[in-house]
Amino acid sequence: MTFWKRSLAVNLRIMDFEPVAAQNKNWFKSAFQTAAFFGGYFIFAALGSVVSVACVLPALLFCGVRPQIFGQKLIHRLFVFFVGYLRAFGLVELDAKELSRLREMGGLVIVANHPCLLDAVLVVSRLPRVVCLMKGSLSRNIVLSGTSRLAGYVHNESGLGLVKTCGERLKEGANLLIFPEGTRTAGKKLHPFKMGFALVSVLTQSPVQTVIITAESNYLGKGWPFFKRPSFPLCYSLRIGKRFEPTPETNVKDFGKMVENYFLKTLSGMDLQTSSPTKKL
Repeated sequence: MTFWKRSLAVNLRIMDFEPVAAQNKNWFKSAFQTAAFFGGYFIFAALGSVVSVACVLPALLFCGVRPQIFGQKLIHRLFVFFVGYLRAFGLVELDAKELSRLREMGGLVIVANHPCLLDAVLVVSRLPRVVCLMKGSLSRNIVLSGTSRLAGYVHNESGLGLVKTCGERLKEGANLLIFPEGTRTAGKKLHPFKMGFALVSVLTQSPVQTVIITAESNYLGKGWPFFKRPSFPLCYSLRIGKRFEPTPETNVKDFGKMVENYFLKTLSGMDLQTSSPTKKL
């Protein structure tokens, strides 16, 4: 009897220890991910700023396609490194294999929905020849100004020359990435599309390649505090959608609405910030 009592006592002590060990493990994992999370901000800002400043002079001195290609591939490699960092520390899970089919293609107007601030980073990390249509304020940001200028990125303050510049980039073999909502999606409803992408596509006779982006978290979505820690891992999915080919007779407004309706129809069965279909009551 004494033997069995001792065995029971030992087992009870082990059972008491296991929840404590699990709690300690979870606490350590959470603390580790939190450190990696804020470290990611530092790495993005510090590395981006150093490289951007280094690119200012070359961007001013050298013009033409070859420096732009170098700049585009440089940003691509920086984003590959950053996304790799996020994945290595278990902060992000990314399913973007489909975009590999576009790696060797050029002259596409890539149109995507915009659930969060990481969207452009995720897309460019998969495609080496991309030019982004970016906000003018971002083109003056120290983290992006030099590299984006060297890469030939187009900012939306270009006015009448915007379409011409976009056409030049497409003719040079780059892909043009546009988020036609003009801002991040708020909640489950897409913002009305701005038709600039359709005008560029029709005037340059460049195909529109749609990309569907879904996220399981609202992190860096509209209204999310910039430094607020989310739950990890953050799960993102990037899918290749339908391709739309314009003709010289294509009406710009009708073409743009056709693409917009495709997004509305495709995303109608899912939450824009989750990769799972929404339940219909």
